[in-house]
Amino acid sequence: MNTDMTALLEIDWAQILPFALPIILFNLLLIGVALYDWFKRKELIGSPYIWLVTILLLQLLGPIFYLVIGRRMIRNDYSRETS
Repeated sequence: MNTDMTALLEIDWAQILPFALPIILFNLLLIGVALYDWFKRKELIGSPYIWLVTILLLQLLGPIFYLVIGRRMIRNDYSRETS
């Protein structure tokens, strides 16, 4: 296993940053939108805390999975309804 950290010092970050920065910003924006939506809808969605862990730990795919699949998984809790 290579644990030599000097390879990071040899990277020309000025060339990589223009390509990496939009991806990082898109990822942070996607996580922010997913967390905002999760916070507003956590009483409605099924398994809200599992979706929270998914959003936070599966960096790029977690928010996409939540926004595409998780928002549709509405909790069927009829005991909350008032007659």
